[in-house]
Order: sequence, then C-alpha cells, then structure tokens
Amino acid sequence: MPGYEVRVQIAGAVLALASIAVVVELVRRRRLSEWQSLAWLVAAVTIGGFAAHRRVQFVLADFVGIYYPPVLILGAFVFGGLVILLLQSVALTRLDARCRRLAQEVALLRERLDGADRGVEPKPRTGGEP
Repeated sequence: MPGYEVRVQIAGAVLALASIAVVVELVRRRRLSEWQSLAWLVAAVTIGGFAAHRRVQFVLADFVGIYYPPVLILGAFVFGGLVILLLQSVALTRLDARCRRLAQEVALLRERLDGADRGVEPKPRTGGEP
C-alpha cells in the first residue's frame, strides 16, 4: 500500500485531471465561456501542481509566513473564489447594462411602430443616441 504522501499526490492528480475534463466538457457544450473557463483551469492546474510538488507548498508557506502549509492552499482557493466572483460580477453588470439598453430600444421601436400604425409622424430625436 502506498504511503500517505503518495496517496495525497494521486488524489490531487486525479482531482486536477477530473476538474480539467469537466471544464473542457462544459466549454465544448457551450455551458461555460472560454474566458470563464480560464479561472477554473488555473484552479485545476494549481491543484495538480500542489499535488505533484508538495514541497512547493511548504516553500511558499514559509515565504508567506504561514506555519501550517495546507492553510496556504485553503487561502489560495478562497482568493481564487473571490476572483471568480469578481469576474461573474463584471459579467453580470455588463449583461444588465446591455439588457437595459435593449429594453429601451425595444420600447422606442414599439412607440415608433404604434405611431406608424396610427399614422402619426415620429418626433425628431435629439441627444445623439439611436
């Protein structure tokens, strides 16, 4: 039976490969955009990197000043989660602005169409926006 360290490395490698496979499949099915998949792929590669090279986490933890190295992994994933949340917030804000703009354009077109049905001349527009 392999030792503890080898089992942790195997589990980390399997988790990283499974994560990469799931992300690639989601991108292939167009359930996840390419730019969003980058954050998830970085997380998967980080898992694989820490699993394959456990000494790296000890060196990084010592460099940062963390006494217990696995806390470094937890902190990295919390930070990564916050980055993913920020990316999602940016995308949501952009989509909200586009949806609002689209609703305004539809309302203006509906008003113009209703006026054309009644035979009313459309008012000249001012302000430079379409």
